[in-house]
Amino acid sequence: MGRLRATVAIAAVVTGITLLGGCVPVSGESGAVVFTDRQRASIRTTILDSKWSPVATEYPEAIRPEVTMMVTVPDHDWPDAMVECLRLAGIVAHVVNGSAVYGSAGQTPLEVAVSFYSCEAGHPAESQVASYFTPEQSAALYDYHLRVVRPCLLSAGAPSPASPDRSAAVGLAGLAGWNPYQVIWTSSISAQTRTYLEQRCPPTPTWLNLKP
Repeated sequence: MGRLRATVAIAAVVTGITLLGGCVPVSGESGAVVFTDRQRASIRTTILDSKWSPVATEYPEAIRPEVTMMVTVPDHDWPDAMVECLRLAGIVAHVVNGSAVYGSAGQTPLEVAVSFYSCEAGHPAESQVASYFTPEQSAALYDYHLRVVRPCLLSAGAPSPASPDRSAAVGLAGLAGWNPYQVIWTSSISAQTRTYLEQRCPPTPTWLNLKP
């Protein structure tokens, strides 16, 4: 019963956010780290190569397409981003139990594989990019979550759990899955409200993007 009351309370608070007006989006980034061009290019190339490798192994005749990397996507939003991209490519796709499920709409298996590669490589997940971080960059991402995202959510009246001890910032695994958005992402709020919050309080910093 206690858990039910907590869930209802969270939903009520977050739903009420849509009634707020005159909100100013976050424009600054605490502890922002700018990758050198060499670092950014290295991570981008590594991700693209790792995603193409299984396609090339299964379909040696496949022609590797040029991929334009979009913004880095929070892990929670990655399945939705993939489904949207796949559908734009004409692939049948749905989010099922938090995963992107897809299939042919008349395309050959090779065409489906290449389309999936383009979408997957073009929409890297936050954890995938962060897996190449130095300890300093991991700490900077933690600082962004702690000093920018969480205060922004709280000022909007949204729930956001307290962070673990700062010493855990040496690696993402040490954060035990903490994210200032985790209560919002696991509550039954509307997609409209979640989108509003993510626009007001971006879950990922712009420096995390791998666009050239």
